[in-house]
Amino acid sequence: MVMRDHEPKVFTDLRTIILPTKFQYLTTGLSSTINSSWGGLAVAEYWPRINGSLTLQVHVGMMKLITSNVANGHTVIAARASSLLFAIVATIFGIILTKNLMDLASKRYVVEE
Repeated sequence: MVMRDHEPKVFTDLRTIILPTKFQYLTTGLSSTINSSWGGLAVAEYWPRINGSLTLQVHVGMMKLITSNVANGHTVIAARASSLLFAIVATIFGIILTKNLMDLASKRYVVEE
């Protein structure tokens, strides 16, 4: 007679053990990745003197507003815009995504010893 624990059950183990233990790490990694994309947006929306005297910039963009004002010495405008933008985005992101996913991860996917 073969014990049940020795039967191949790859998908069951994947669904009940492996993915639940990794869910909190996936949530934290997703949050970190989204937050670090702000630097990429700043470069993508405004890049002064990219090729000699040419400047790459979009017409409308919050990161362009911030980086172009910093480049031109208007740090007060940039600080106000960035503070307001980041406060709004961080609050919404924290409430909608991170808090809900971390609550789900801690309630459902906790491995007890």
